[in-house]
Amino acid sequence: MAFTQTLILCGVECDYDPENHIALIYCANCSERNEVEVWIGDDGEPEYAGFVCEKCGAFNSPEPA
Repeated sequence: MAFTQTLILCGVECDYDPENHIALIYCANCSERNEVEVWIGDDGEPEYAGFVCEKCGAFNSPEPA
């Protein structure tokens, strides 16, 4: 994967691969980087459904805490 762009998700800058629609997002609980599918909406804003951390199992909401 080629993380050639960055996105701001919940106030944090994340590496983004626009070809595969994958962002590297840090877990809010343990800070592990996770590969998460992220799409750019019609309004130009990144959208994702949240994710469960691969390391600690915590759910990370797409909404800021």
